[in-house]
Amino acid sequence: MHHGATDDLPVGEGGPACGIDPKNASRPSIFVPGSDWLDVEGHPIEAHTGGIFCQGSTFYWVGARWKSKDWFQAFNLYSSLNLEDWRFTKTLLLPSADLPASHEIARPKILYNSRTSTYVMWFKRKNFSAATNDVRVGVAIGESIEGPWSFHRDFFAGEGGSCEYNTADLCLWQEPDGEAFLVASSPSRRGGAYERRIVIFRLSLDYRGVEPEPVYVGPADDREAPALFKRDKTYYLITSATTGWAANQCTYRTASAIQGPWSERIPLGNSTTFDTQPDFVFSVSGDVDTTYVYAGGRHVANELEKSRYVWLPLEFSGEQMTLAYRDKWSLDVQSGLWKDSA
Repeated sequence: MHHGATDDLPVGEGGPACGIDPKNASRPSIFVPGSDWLDVEGHPIEAHTGGIFCQGSTFYWVGARWKSKDWFQAFNLYSSLNLEDWRFTKTLLLPSADLPASHEIARPKILYNSRTSTYVMWFKRKNFSAATNDVRVGVAIGESIEGPWSFHRDFFAGEGGSCEYNTADLCLWQEPDGEAFLVASSPSRRGGAYERRIVIFRLSLDYRGVEPEPVYVGPADDREAPALFKRDKTYYLITSATTGWAANQCTYRTASAIQGPWSERIPLGNSTTFDTQPDFVFSVSGDVDTTYVYAGGRHVANELEKSRYVWLPLEFSGEQMTLAYRDKWSLDVQSGLWKDSA
């Protein structure tokens, strides 16, 4: 969806860039990475490890509320017309018998399914008390972006196929024709040894499950926090290493097709990716250019409610991608152009 779009067709994470209504984009949006980011009511934004969803000219930001540890508190929804000023919209999901507060339930991502006219949310669900590694994908269904939302099911990706996978950190990708994919960090095949790798599954037509066999199984190179996007004809897959709450240097791979072959990993950012781990990447397409934004989380272990957001523009030279730190930068959502404002 591009600048000046007047329809209200939703665009989920990984889909085309948001449309922008010029009357709501009268000034550039200012970002100060890692600073205290408050909503329009003056409260800290609580939307960790989530994603951006676009509908018409409105941006929606869904993410997890945290308190000290990563046990489930809630999934919150915020809305904005300019990406800087966010209004708390609604709490979408709270702990329940299906979503226990004692589990880690995080990384919510939303797509719209035009076949069923429903919104579908995917998330990570880890059972800390399980005797063996029990990390599943969870699915919830919404009648609208604001709900009501209801838990649908959780499961191990690959069920019914040759192998089931524990599936931890995840993201979604949606093609313009509606074909969609789950990109997940898998700690292990169920019953197998620890060997964390990236796996990609094609979603079912209703987006509520995946096909039994993955379209891609990556090497056991210990990667997590996937963020996948496409620029021109090239797919980019950013991941981090597995160092707990301590930040490390991200890398990225490129491919011309989502099932690969994928390139070797290429370093991105500095030795700690500016003290962040990837949450997601989103794009803003204006009437001049498209800006791709890296959205990372700056985590504070054991005080996760103090974690902050670091949004930075990605830069490109051909297929080569770079990420530089900026103390302050601005984005004109009408033109799609960004600039350093420090």
